[in-house]
Amino acid sequence: MQPTRTLPEKFVLAWKLDLKQNTRLNIILQLIGLAWMALAGWLLTSLVMWLRPDFSESIRKGISINLTGALLILVVMIVTILLHELIHGLFFWVFAHARPEFGVGPGYAYAAMPDWYYPKRQYLAVAFAPLLALTILGLLACFFVPHTWLGLLLAGIIINAGGAIGDIYVGWRVARELEQVWVKDTGDGFELYRQQVG
Repeated sequence: MQPTRTLPEKFVLAWKLDLKQNTRLNIILQLIGLAWMALAGWLLTSLVMWLRPDFSESIRKGISINLTGALLILVVMIVTILLHELIHGLFFWVFAHARPEFGVGPGYAYAAMPDWYYPKRQYLAVAFAPLLALTILGLLACFFVPHTWLGLLLAGIIINAGGAIGDIYVGWRVARELEQVWVKDTGDGFELYRQQVG
């Protein structure tokens, strides 16, 4: 199955999420995302310290954050968010050969294809691509960057993991569905369509 602009016959809306309207869910996901970012940060930092003992030594000596360091972290955050959404957009484009939309909502950024319906497997690829790609590429880059840049690289990997909480949540919900479903990503939310029985 390929993405389509026309919902196949006998498919009806099963559930939808709208993060702009459902502020409660949005806040819950933001809070869970912070906890997930802390856990991912601990796990990823431990892994990078194991991969690069020279970084481990820097951590033991202590890291001081000054204004320049804080600004660099802000730049890393912005670049990470842009890369994350561009990867979503790339995967949307690869499957549908149409340009995605990009935007910002309350507490999140998004890439979306509001006029398209995606089959389950392709939508899961779109949803999880930024988390997997940036984590793997970031960890591989750990072998090549100087130890003085490892902290910023690690910050980007951790920010990406924390920012993927919405993708993880929607991906988990979609993954639990039967194979024959269609997903529409509206930017601020998601719609899932199942085949009507009877």
